[in-house]
Amino acid sequence: NVKVTVSLDKQDKAIIKELKDAGYTVKYRFYRSTKKDAGYKLLKTSSKNSFISTKGTKGRKYYYKARVLVYDGSKLVARSALKQCSYGARR
Repeated sequence: NVKVTVSLDKQDKAIIKELKDAGYTVKYRFYRSTKKDAGYKLLKTSSKNSFISTKGTKGRKYYYKARVLVYDGSKLVARSALKQCSYGARR
C-alpha cells in the first residue's frame, strides 16, 4: 500500500482554513501514472488531503500527483496546478 499525501506548508493550511470558514468546499484530486512525466489518470477525489492506494501490479513503480479544487456550492471556482506527490512500488 502507498499512502499519498498532499503536504501543505503553514501558509497553505491557513488559506485552506480561510476558504472553508468562508463556506467554500475544498477537495483533493489524486492522479497516478507509471511514467513520471506523462499519462496521469484520475485515481480518487477526496475531501481529505491523503489516501492509501491499494491497487496496482506487483513490482510496478507508480508516480502520484495531486491538485486542490475549491468549490462554491457545486461550481468549481479555483484549482491548483498538478503537483508531484510521491512515488511507490507495489510489493
